[in-house]
Amino acid sequence: MNRIGPDLYHNIIKYITKTPCGTVYPLSVAEMNQYGDVFTGNDSVLLWHYGGFAFIYGKCDTYFLEQIYRKFFCTGVSLPRRFILFTADKEVEQFFRSKEGITFGKRYHLEHTHAITSPSDTLPPGFHITEFSKELLEKAEGRVIPGFAWRNAEEFLRNGMGFCAVHEGRPAAWAFSAAVSSEEIDIGIETASAYQHMGLATAAAEKMIQYCYEHGRRPVWSCDSTNIASRRLAEKVGFEVVSEYTTIKIQ
Repeated sequence: MNRIGPDLYHNIIKYITKTPCGTVYPLSVAEMNQYGDVFTGNDSVLLWHYGGFAFIYGKCDTYFLEQIYRKFFCTGVSLPRRFILFTADKEVEQFFRSKEGITFGKRYHLEHTHAITSPSDTLPPGFHITEFSKELLEKAEGRVIPGFAWRNAEEFLRNGMGFCAVHEGRPAAWAFSAAVSSEEIDIGIETASAYQHMGLATAAAEKMIQYCYEHGRRPVWSCDSTNIASRRLAEKVGFEVVSEYTTIKIQ
């Protein structure tokens, strides 16, 4: 398994076929909209997005899977960022279930069913929706923030987009492009703990959905099966679960 340079990324786009895991994260790397690593071997491809999500395509024989296990899952391996392998292939899942030190989960892929023509403007007094700026990016604190998917503010502001519900100059809730391909945008979202249950995430999500449609991209959403709040919000703003798949990561 060899790591290839960005000058060859265009050659692996043909491998990225539609699966239950979705295509926006691997395409965001292959199309060089976001940073990631690409490894090839035996007519197989592994794409590892900056946010830590990894996808495999091609033959994916036992030899290739064993190389992935040794490089990313073996005890004592030191990685620059998290590595979570997504798959809906039962043979791939079975291979890793035969190994020790690995944990498995389930994740949902959701797609939007209709365009939003007029996002909700029912924000509490003192709040307003605005685009992410560098200043707001620096102030956003949480687990699902642009920094988990983008290397720096400049990269995000150049290739991505996001909207914040702002209160007294601080981001209270936000929705942003966690992954960007030529066809889709995956929406990441979070509300700061002090501002939950105020409808702010809904307003930010609707604004982000509207942006996707206005720019010819399909909005998509993904969440862990245990993240009930994320799924409920997604369904509230018009998404529906279209597939589920397995997540594989080191314990």
